[in-house]
Amino acid sequence: MRGGGGVMRRSLRIRSAVVTLVVAATLLGPFAADSVGDGSSSSAFAYATGGPMGLGYDYLGRPVAPQLLAGGQALVFTAALAVVLSQALALAVGMWMAVGGRAVALVRFGLDVLLIVPMVVVALIAFRTTGSSLVAAIPVVVVLNLPFATRYYQAAAEPLLSTGFAEQARVAGDRLPTVCAREIVPVLARPILTECGLGFISAVYLMATVSFLGAGEADSGFVWSTMVSENLPGLPLNPWACLAPVAAIVALTVPLSLLVDETGARAETHGTDGTERKR
Repeated sequence: MRGGGGVMRRSLRIRSAVVTLVVAATLLGPFAADSVGDGSSSSAFAYATGGPMGLGYDYLGRPVAPQLLAGGQALVFTAALAVVLSQALALAVGMWMAVGGRAVALVRFGLDVLLIVPMVVVALIAFRTTGSSLVAAIPVVVVLNLPFATRYYQAAAEPLLSTGFAEQARVAGDRLPTVCAREIVPVLARPILTECGLGFISAVYLMATVSFLGAGEADSGFVWSTMVSENLPGLPLNPWACLAPVAAIVALTVPLSLLVDETGARAETHGTDGTERKR
């Protein structure tokens, strides 16, 4: 039992280190882009090979390597902001729905209706009408996550509200919002982090899809998904112009997905307070 727990902890540390390294490289990449080359000026024929780091040149003859280094920071920042806003709102609404009230059924119905709205289309329209800004997709990510996240937090909070420590806090005179903030939220710390990881991956994929489909409407800067869309016609000539940003998106999301899976597996074998469950 202890040996298995040790292996799981080591695996969790390794995956956490990989995710930290990838995110740090993505955020710091723009600061190193200028030392690799000028990604905004044409210095070769379209889709020429060679160039900095051997990644060749894009459809305008600009080096791919500095674009690759600069293309992930905006994606990470906007996705992270969308996750923080969506999860904070979903947690508040889920807690309120767990407490119960007359309007809970009506709010749940409204959230379920949002599931039939084609969010990718809405996000694409917002992306194009705002000059190809990823920030325009943030409200869409928030709305898209609400139906699932609120149901998740409601189901997680309802049994905790009837536990002894929550009842004791209410008997002591604490109001329900105070009980939720002081007693319930700390217990849900691990599920909240897991949900944030899943939300971040979904936000990255949605924003990447929107910027891929909306590429060419305006100059939105260097974004990995936009690089793929713009350089797709030259795939036979310089495949790295497309494959490098695709690999960057995979490197950003797959390790985080594995970390979320590991965290979920650890949560299944341990209680919410971190103690190992008896079998």
